[in-house]
Amino acid sequence: MQLSDQQVTAEQLEVAGLVGHAMARLFRAASRAKAADAARGGDFHSVPLLLVLRESGALRSQELAECLHTDPSTISRQVAGLVERGLVAREPDPDDRRAARLVLTAAGHTALDERMAARQRYLAQMLADWPMSDRRELARLLGRFADEFAEHTAPPPITPPAVPQPAVTQPAFTQPAVTQPMESPS
Repeated sequence: MQLSDQQVTAEQLEVAGLVGHAMARLFRAASRAKAADAARGGDFHSVPLLLVLRESGALRSQELAECLHTDPSTISRQVAGLVERGLVAREPDPDDRRAARLVLTAAGHTALDERMAARQRYLAQMLADWPMSDRRELARLLGRFADEFAEHTAPPPITPPAVPQPAVTQPAFTQPAVTQPMESPS
């Protein structure tokens, strides 16, 4: 539901500010955790890429970059490392022999399962002091918020450009030539 500026109350703005502040703190903490993981040689940064391949199936590199809203050169570097480690494979694209599609290998599925289990253990430990009802409520509200956030940040549907149609030219209408009777020579 979209509200006009006149419909937004001071209380709604106050709560939105609190949510925005909490989101900023969460994003900073997540960035620190990713950086610490990378410094230890971890690769939790690859989880979103592996998840997209699991959920979507085989994709071209450009499609994967679009799904992750990432520059294709960044995806290319990440994919190269995952291919080298045997977590992702390149297979010929049946629609275009010049192109390759990226697929999650069996080792990639296993690695993703391990990373997801580690994330669940980490979050369970972090929330260990919370009552179970609060944990469930957090999961419910965070899921709802994520859905709303995704809906409001989704790009507008792509409308293909109109294909110009060649102009249909009609032959110019011409008056039939009027012939004058020829005068007879006298």
